[in-house]
Amino acid sequence: MAPFLISAVIPTKSNLDGLRTTIEALWAIDSHRIEIIVVDGGGCGATKAWLLANQERIHHIRSAADGGVYPAMNYGKQCASGAWVWFAGAGDLPEPSTWNAFLAEPVLLDTKCSLHVFGVELGDDREGGVPARYPARWDSSMLWRNTTHHQGLLYRRSLIQSHSFDPSFRVLADYALHLALWAEGIDVSKHDKTWAHVTSGGLSRKFHMGLYREEWQLKKNVLTGWIKWVQPVWLSGKYLAKRILSR
Repeated sequence: MAPFLISAVIPTKSNLDGLRTTIEALWAIDSHRIEIIVVDGGGCGATKAWLLANQERIHHIRSAADGGVYPAMNYGKQCASGAWVWFAGAGDLPEPSTWNAFLAEPVLLDTKCSLHVFGVELGDDREGGVPARYPARWDSSMLWRNTTHHQGLLYRRSLIQSHSFDPSFRVLADYALHLALWAEGIDVSKHDKTWAHVTSGGLSRKFHMGLYREEWQLKKNVLTGWIKWVQPVWLSGKYLAKRILSR
């Protein structure tokens, strides 16, 4: 059997409908070259029963209480054996045309880069102030806002297995990792195509003050100079703008 090209890591908790939708979409694209890894936080008997009924087609399953989404992602990535790793929430959907194009010509992924960056799209039920599409970004915009989301990234397995999502950040650990990787200057390849359709309700799209405090904490660890010290003013302005737009 050929090795997996992509490992899809799906953390979930009490969202069987979303989980099933995501996995069935992956099966429909390619049930042989996509490794499926489910990290279930437990608490839902129906989810456990469905996973057991489909265990022959799901390559790794863990169903147990955990410390939240980022510990689940850290666990799942260490199980991965594919050349590239994708993280999806339950209910997120791969874009079939883009996935099929890269699966048909895997040489397109076989570059020296450590990260492939794609666009993601959000549905009409997205939160107020959230754009319908995030294009592929890996640039200085990340100094100011979270413009690159994990659902639009393919991480080289060696890269992501040598780094972790810091669980001390309960909402923005992916942003913290991406900002640090950008500051390191890792090689990336950007693509105009959409890679995934992201469901509404993500943790980072609940625009409360705690979210912006966490953003300041992660930026203090990476930024320097005036860009670092202007952040409290910038973040306060972002918070107020989101409050106004969400009314």
